Formats: sequence, C-alpha cells, structure tokens
Amino acid sequence: MKSFLSVALIASFSLSTAAFAAESGTKKDKKDPDRLICRSEEVLGSRLAKNKRCLTAAQWDEERRAQRTLIDRAQATNFKNN
Repeated sequence: MKSFLSVALIASFSLSTAAFAAESGTKKDKKDPDRLICRSEEVLGSRLAKNKRCLTAAQWDEERRAQRTLIDRAQATNFKNN
C-alpha cells in the first residue's frame, strides 16, 4: 500500500511539473527583456568557487554592451600608442 501511494504521489508531481514547464516555456517568453536569467561565474583565484548572478535579459545585454565598449576603447588606445 505504501509503495502504491509513493508511486501515485511521484506520478502526480511529475505530471504537474511537466504541465507547468509546458505552460511557461513559450517562444514569447524568450524575447521578454524582463525575464530573469541566472548564470554561474567562476571566482578568480579559485578553481572550485562559483558565484551565481541573476539579472534580467535587458541588464545582461547592457552589461555585454558596456564590456564591448571597454574592450574597443582599450584596443583603440593601445593601437594609437604603438
């Protein structure tokens, strides 16, 4: 009886999570700039430690643009000095 109850509970949980995943995984959500994206980043000086950063898609895009601008400026200044 306990094993039947366990199987029934697991089956109902897996069905509910599958329905939720299908409901939230639409194409429209991927283009939403306010959706939250979490990424793991390695900590400098450690082979094991990682930090988890969660930002919106718009914030990740802005950070990527800012980093690209810094790289372009550094390369342009380095090129002028040579």
